[in-house]
Amino acid sequence: MRTYRFKQLFALLVCLAALRPHGTAFSSAARQAGDAARPAVVFKADDEIPPEIRRATFVLVWETIRDKYFDPSFGGKDWNAIRSRYESLLEESKTSRDFHSLLGQMLKELGRSHLGIAAPHQLPGGTKANPVIEMVPDGIALCLGEGRIMLASVRPDSPAWAAGLRPGYVLVKAGDAALPTAEEIRTSALRAVAAALQALAGQPSSTAVLTVLDENDKERSVTLPRDVPFQARANLVKTKFEHRRVHPRVGYIRFDGWGFDLVPKLQAAMKDLWDSDGFILDCRQNRGGVNPGVDYLAAVLSAEPGLLAVEISREGERREWSHKGSGADTYRGRLAILVDGGSGSASEAFAGAMQEKGRAVILGQTSVGGVLNSTQVSLPTGGILNYAHSDMKTPKGNSIEGRGVIPDVPVEISRADLLKGKDSVIERAMAEILKSSLS
Repeated sequence: MRTYRFKQLFALLVCLAALRPHGTAFSSAARQAGDAARPAVVFKADDEIPPEIRRATFVLVWETIRDKYFDPSFGGKDWNAIRSRYESLLEESKTSRDFHSLLGQMLKELGRSHLGIAAPHQLPGGTKANPVIEMVPDGIALCLGEGRIMLASVRPDSPAWAAGLRPGYVLVKAGDAALPTAEEIRTSALRAVAAALQALAGQPSSTAVLTVLDENDKERSVTLPRDVPFQARANLVKTKFEHRRVHPRVGYIRFDGWGFDLVPKLQAAMKDLWDSDGFILDCRQNRGGVNPGVDYLAAVLSAEPGLLAVEISREGERREWSHKGSGADTYRGRLAILVDGGSGSASEAFAGAMQEKGRAVILGQTSVGGVLNSTQVSLPTGGILNYAHSDMKTPKGNSIEGRGVIPDVPVEISRADLLKGKDSVIERAMAEILKSSLS
């Protein structure tokens, strides 16, 4: 099996494992248990894990899902039969890479989001004596368009730009790592992008060799230093944020995750854009985060209090995720929300609620469909299990999980536009806002 299949699963789970209106990632008991179980030496990818640790970890993962997974019917799958099938492969899966891959494949049988395994060699940190971290080339952002993985942007002051890479170039190879197939890109956009990002990662002070198709469809290979830490999800402590006007009457806001520091940034942006006819909220490749920013935006865009979502536990208990209203201080301008196959979790919950309320027009590509509430458990191997403990529905009871937020205005990414420095989705959203303001 190809390595990226297993690494992409962790990239997916950590990107989406942040929407928790009623809890945090770790309970204190889980932290204590995890700290006690975490080995003094972090297993590297090719290290062999002792058989007793492998078996104890396997049982812990299987029983945790049996007892705490949000869907006790397991989506119609036979969890006992799945155990038997994968338990028989334990003896063959001795290295950290193979063993954690086996666990990930077992969980993948359930076919849901916020569910997966992170091996210790996939986690930043490790121990002081044995730090574990991967690095990636700086200045590159990826996207999907026309069924291919493309460079969405290249920062002008980066080594990638100096090497001649430009937006719209197609990534066809990353060293010796396998890239997703066309079918995998079609069926799971977020996993495809996560796999491509992981393919660019490697040891500190190493280099990555990228092969791309340039503007003339000719293959070009460049070697780039891996000089920034690989992060499968946004830094929720220090959110990357931008706002500007894309037209004198249309604002634009984009951030890489719904971080803890987001509210003051949103407040400043809304103050600057308050007199606009509308603004574009760009949630493409925004994999989720924590709730304060969602709560703030929902309130400032709504005169009356309302619901964002309803959480449903394994036992059927319902808990409402509500938001406040702003009354006379409500922003009355038009709202366009951009989504794609990399929009997940909190981004989907917010976009879905605003779409149901008729408060926003949604543009772009169908989102990933991953809004389950999840938590994490540290494993005896030093890895992490992420699992969903409750479902999430829209205020009207509709499902986003496995379906995604479907745009009102579908817009495909155009390679030709990227090569020209144009963003076709932003341009269409701007036209929608201006059309509405004139009608």
